[in-house]
Amino acid sequence: MNVKTFKSDVDFTVRIAGEGGEGVISCGELLAQAIARTEYHVFTYITYPAEVRGGFSMIQIRVRDWTIYSMGSEVDYLVVFNQKAYDRTIQDIKPGGTVIYDLDEVVPDQSVKAQNVPIALNKIPFEITGSRLGKNVVALGAMGHLFDIDRKLLFQLMKDRYGAKGSNVVQNNIRILEAGFEAGRKTGREPKFHLGSEPDAESKYMMLSGNEAVALGAVAAGCRFVAGYPITPATPIFETLTKIMPMVGGKAIQMEDEIASISAIIGASFAGEKVMTPTSGPGLQLMGEQLNLAAMLELPVVIINVQRGGPSTGMPTKTEQSDLKFAIYGTSGESPHVILAPATVEDCFYQTIRAFNLAERFQLPVIVLTDQSIGYRKATVKLPKFSAIEEIRENVEIEHLVVPSVDKITIVNRLKPRKEDLEEYRRFKITGDGISPITIPGTPGGQYLGTGLEHREDGRADYTPANHLAMTRKRFNKLKTLSRRFEKNPPEYYGSHDAEIGIIGWGSTEGAIREARYMAEEKGILVRHLHPKVISPLPNRQIRQFLLGLKQVMVVEENYTGQFAHFIKGKFGVTPLEVHKCEGVPISSGEIFRAIEKVARIVDEENITRL
Repeated sequence: MNVKTFKSDVDFTVRIAGEGGEGVISCGELLAQAIARTEYHVFTYITYPAEVRGGFSMIQIRVRDWTIYSMGSEVDYLVVFNQKAYDRTIQDIKPGGTVIYDLDEVVPDQSVKAQNVPIALNKIPFEITGSRLGKNVVALGAMGHLFDIDRKLLFQLMKDRYGAKGSNVVQNNIRILEAGFEAGRKTGREPKFHLGSEPDAESKYMMLSGNEAVALGAVAAGCRFVAGYPITPATPIFETLTKIMPMVGGKAIQMEDEIASISAIIGASFAGEKVMTPTSGPGLQLMGEQLNLAAMLELPVVIINVQRGGPSTGMPTKTEQSDLKFAIYGTSGESPHVILAPATVEDCFYQTIRAFNLAERFQLPVIVLTDQSIGYRKATVKLPKFSAIEEIRENVEIEHLVVPSVDKITIVNRLKPRKEDLEEYRRFKITGDGISPITIPGTPGGQYLGTGLEHREDGRADYTPANHLAMTRKRFNKLKTLSRRFEKNPPEYYGSHDAEIGIIGWGSTEGAIREARYMAEEKGILVRHLHPKVISPLPNRQIRQFLLGLKQVMVVEENYTGQFAHFIKGKFGVTPLEVHKCEGVPISSGEIFRAIEKVARIVDEENITRL
């Protein structure tokens, strides 16, 4: 058996924790940015407090010398700014790990097997500037020593981060940073790693969050109109697009609420623009009726739903995969739409492009389900080959649609009418695949009625039984056509064909499941892993092939009720073992691996290791 290992010469995790307003996140982001400019990869997980100021705040940075799939299961270096942060996070420190803490704020638990490194995080900036602000910069300097990071690189990051506040602020922060380096040196701990700068690293990789990747994917796909209403954790998508849209001739408009936002993009789509709105669960609920209208009008719209803990206001700054059932079933009547779920930060870019391609070519709404974890997560991603981006302005055959990837990105547009189509234009003409040519206002001969009422091919209202059945079939024929196309895509499962245990996941759990599979293979437990990017309509034949020969199927997801497991059970008649996590934080590879070990005992109690 050819077993893949995920062991690495450099693989460690740093967690920084404290109160909101203490610079916890900025400290971690600066550390991640510095490391991302070396030959090493970074992967962050961020959790913000719900309060405007105060409340627990944490950022975790994993560093490795090759691709990182998950945030890791244990913490090697813990940096805490106060006692509350220490008490809340100390249980996650790896035995023998290092704890850096404020010597005036924290009393460490001597029973914990860790190397304690006290540093005057509060005192140092006060002695330099007369202000207690700056403990995060002291901590960054101390870690700069421990990880042997080039000081000039960190100095430049200080200028980039604080330059807009003036030279005095920059110089004070550099002085505090140098004092942090010296404090780290005085601990007597020699650097364990050399994270030196690598000039070529920036040209090959960039560090992005999932939300930023979505915004860039939308622009690359040709989106030129976005309307939105601020809602955590989707707001950074809208903020990024408000900066980028003017550069590409597009518009980003903040609306009064989510209903107005989706109404605005429906209007812009009717006018011929590629459109998008970002939101989260509560906003998606408000958009339900207008999502129905887009389906009835057969207009392309893209909705990005960055999931958060619910229900109601719930946990706006925490992660969860709990909007799936609503995304699939949460509309009145029966309105066809597509649901995609990116698996990584990099995948957010490509799946967003794919969402626009599908929306435009099939003239229907596409919902992209991400979550807080992947939205705020930052990771080093490989730059796409910009020479591989090709826009097809003419009508593209469905068979020629490709899944966007780093090697090939095809941008497609909606089906336009030919001259003969405009002689007696029927906007909702019944066709074999359900797709009919669409005009924009002002097209000679291309005028039509567009309402939410059931209609004939020319758009005029018609409630007769035969017409309603015919038009419903037309709209749903698009999904049949899509399903057949999805079956021709490369299979989205990994692992051994001889495996008797299968794991199905979706969205941001992909990396943790992948690492858990590697861990199981090292123990001799064969596992097969399916991770579809298209959640609805599912590629039925591919999934049935995946299920062949499996004795046990596990479905891993971050919600309480097992929403995807119920969907799989209903579609394929299997009874999966459900592995849930509903705590507002991502599931780890270690947690999944322990579940695999339990299932392996069920499958084969006498010979689970195959050694």
